[in-house]
Amino acid sequence: MPHPKLETFETLGQYMDLLMDAICVVDPEGVFIYISAGGERVFGYSPKEMIGRSMFDFMHPDDHNRTRGLAAEIMAGEGKVDFENRYLRKNGEIAHISWSARYSESDNIRIAVARDITHQRKVEIERQQLLQRLEQLALYDPLTELPNRSYFYTRAQQALEHSNDVAVAYIDLDRFKEINDQHGHAVGDRVIRAAAQRLQQNLRSHDTLARIGGDEFVVLFERVQNQSDALAIANKLLAALEQPIELPEGKFSIDASVGIALAGLHGNDLESLLVRADDAMYRAKRVSDHKVMLAST
Repeated sequence: MPHPKLETFETLGQYMDLLMDAICVVDPEGVFIYISAGGERVFGYSPKEMIGRSMFDFMHPDDHNRTRGLAAEIMAGEGKVDFENRYLRKNGEIAHISWSARYSESDNIRIAVARDITHQRKVEIERQQLLQRLEQLALYDPLTELPNRSYFYTRAQQALEHSNDVAVAYIDLDRFKEINDQHGHAVGDRVIRAAAQRLQQNLRSHDTLARIGGDEFVVLFERVQNQSDALAIANKLLAALEQPIELPEGKFSIDASVGIALAGLHGNDLESLLVRADDAMYRAKRVSDHKVMLAST
């Protein structure tokens, strides 16, 4: 037997059908008992295909529990405006729906207006993706996907503000210029990427590796208690570069020179630490049997 209120909705139907939104009426179990013609634009199904079926037959499964909770609140007398969930259209597309709904206790029905906001959500997602790409370009090196100089400086400044158990290492790859000159920049880029990956894989989880240009890298060591800690970490990074890098063009052997400066012992600000670490790295380059050197005190 039709719900007594349906005659009222059907009488108003010719006006409701002019709306781009959909007017929906469901019983306490969530079964559609009325949908205006706008429902086809919103849901992708004709009203005849939806009336008599549960709204959960059309709703995205991941939104069922949250929608049940909202429906219970509406039936307890709390009107809802602009709550969102997703429906699955007949053609398989996901529709993002914004709802405003109230419960009529005297008629024991929920009345809601459904608006299709799929386009707006797509625009927002695209905007967010664009912002993420811009952030990636601003803070990460495009070749290696490591943090760049800007990211490193910000992270290191933050670390130094909170602790002195910090060290900075300057790493310069040895023999890379020969590879670049003999085999070209494309091969050189692949060698850089492979070296960066090895260094990253052998860092501790709370340390930060950044490429600052060419074949030069810097590392922020956190939670280092003394010189021995810093030297142990640096030697592990050097060991990661010992095995030749294998590419389709051949095997390429590289190693690195590392200079280390510790906060407090070699300086208290980032610029001082970087200068001291850079100087120690160049001293390491000049001494063939010492690939890791601490800054002089």
